[in-house]
Amino acid sequence: MEQLLQLTLLLACATTSLAYYQQACAGKTLLRSGGLTCQDRQAIIDAHNQARQSVAQGKVSGQPGASKMLEMAWDEQLAQVAQRWADKCILAHDKSRHVARFPVGQNIAATWTTRKKVSPEPDFATQVTGWFNEVRSFAFYSTGFTKGTGHYSQLVWGDTYLVGCGYTHYYDPSRGNTKLYVCNYGPAGNVLGARPYQVGSPSCASQGFAASTRYPGLCEVTGVPRLGTSCSYSTPFGNYGTSSISSSYSSSYTNQPYPTQYPHTSTQYIQQYYG
Repeated sequence: MEQLLQLTLLLACATTSLAYYQQACAGKTLLRSGGLTCQDRQAIIDAHNQARQSVAQGKVSGQPGASKMLEMAWDEQLAQVAQRWADKCILAHDKSRHVARFPVGQNIAATWTTRKKVSPEPDFATQVTGWFNEVRSFAFYSTGFTKGTGHYSQLVWGDTYLVGCGYTHYYDPSRGNTKLYVCNYGPAGNVLGARPYQVGSPSCASQGFAASTRYPGLCEVTGVPRLGTSCSYSTPFGNYGTSSISSSYSSSYTNQPYPTQYPHTSTQYIQQYYG
């Protein structure tokens, strides 16, 4: 009898989970689900860590340096949950994104265009840049969070060290070709009543961490798997995914206008705070 009850509860939970995530991309045409390459994942990691590195080193105007800001690494469980949500093609946050290990933060961006021919490839670097540029409105020493800076504060949350992202390209009759980017973070940032990180000069050893050799200024969490050298990739600015990466973010950079990818395109950023 007890085994039957356990089986019934298990089936009920599975049915609830299936119902929550079924009808992927309802009312829209799914054109691409995921398919992030090793190089895509490394580019996402680099974009996050370069932004964090520049803040930790005190190179961003109006923001203090950080004595402990952890280096981010890719997490496959977070990525799977993010992809599962992205496949629903909903411009809102996943309320069931948390995992057993910790609460999960989430940043979402969506771009759409009326152009009929659009590359199916993702551009996470541009989305991370858009989240980062909220720093222009972020007052570090103010209490609480403002509604327009939650992406930035999660991006540079000092104790967050894992990220996994999902991507969906679909056709929405009301918007056109749409690309949805979902990044999940653990442990979650944007904790109410807390500041994003400890202020000071990078001092990993005093905090019980090793200094990152990949991103000087960040602190490495030991025992966390890293993407291998096969994930290296090239850009017009140099090779990435190697042991030496220079920061592309600076105080002058944050004052530049946000670049548009192509004409007749709209970008919407969606945010949620954890507390």
